[in-house]
Amino acid sequence: MPIKVLIDDSPMTDGNAIRGVGAYTRFLAQFLKKDKNIDLALAREKRTDFKAEIIHYPFFDLFFSTLPLIKRTRTIVTIHDVIPLLYPKHYLVGKKGILALIRQKLALRNVDAVITDSENSKTDIAKYLRFPLEKIQVIYLAPNPELELASQQEIASVIRKYKLPKKYILYVGDINYNKNIPQLIKTIKFLPKDIKLVCVGKNFRPQNIPEWQAIETQLALSNVVERVKFLTDISGEGSADLAAIYSGALAYVQPSFYEGFGLPVLEAMTCQTPVICANNSSLPEVALNKAIMVEEAKAENFALAVEEILAWNKTERENFIKLAAAHAKKFTWLKTAKATAAVYKEVLKK
Repeated sequence: MPIKVLIDDSPMTDGNAIRGVGAYTRFLAQFLKKDKNIDLALAREKRTDFKAEIIHYPFFDLFFSTLPLIKRTRTIVTIHDVIPLLYPKHYLVGKKGILALIRQKLALRNVDAVITDSENSKTDIAKYLRFPLEKIQVIYLAPNPELELASQQEIASVIRKYKLPKKYILYVGDINYNKNIPQLIKTIKFLPKDIKLVCVGKNFRPQNIPEWQAIETQLALSNVVERVKFLTDISGEGSADLAAIYSGALAYVQPSFYEGFGLPVLEAMTCQTPVICANNSSLPEVALNKAIMVEEAKAENFALAVEEILAWNKTERENFIKLAAAHAKKFTWLKTAKATAAVYKEVLKK
């Protein structure tokens, strides 16, 4: 008989729906439904006749109560990372957040298994949430299956549509402290003036938070306001546009101080764009030497890596991206779903 699994699909309905935990939930559910050994239901479907053997929460908020204290069936939780606990001075949560964290830790005690994205995050979860290491399973994420190398015609169309520069390096993601965006912006200062920076993400907009203020300050200090383009309006239906934006970049840069996984690294590789990333946290685990790894996450070092790519001839560039693209193909949602189904089976055995 198929295992009856209920997935809390609330991340697919809120601000996380397009990327992040929303995309994780969507793709995981999509590929689990192809497994004949899994009878999958989504919480929003409200199937009254469905009696779950396992409930899977595909997200875990450190500072909000997202996990019930009392569990009536076997429970699995995906915790993507605990980065805010590594940088508490930059993630101020207040008394309510602290109390919620205490409650969430209590709620974790009765969880049957935790799934996380990397060995690095596994170590962090055991350390900061005091969860048993042997109950944490690492299952790698995968790029959006709709992303692929765009044609020159598609790239030209997207450049016109979004008024992108002809030569640009790219970043896709959020602006949280750990993303190290000010150093990314400063990188442009050390590159030829015809090279610009394109940043894609819903939070690249004026707002009264320290992260955006740091971005505005760095733009002014480096005198590169005219050389940075922010894109906030790539929709969840715009996979083709995002693929073309990746494909048209001279290089993709992941400048983070810390990452739980770093999915855009694989997305860029899939679109055959050379990747530069900081050599820290989970990034070496994901990139596996198929990117230019920067030892210290500083603007000058990222600029040197970009200049290295600019100096390649056509053959050198093609060889580099060919190896990286082959590496990225090893990460698939089918593999992720199969590994997740294996965790379900193991939990039921116990």
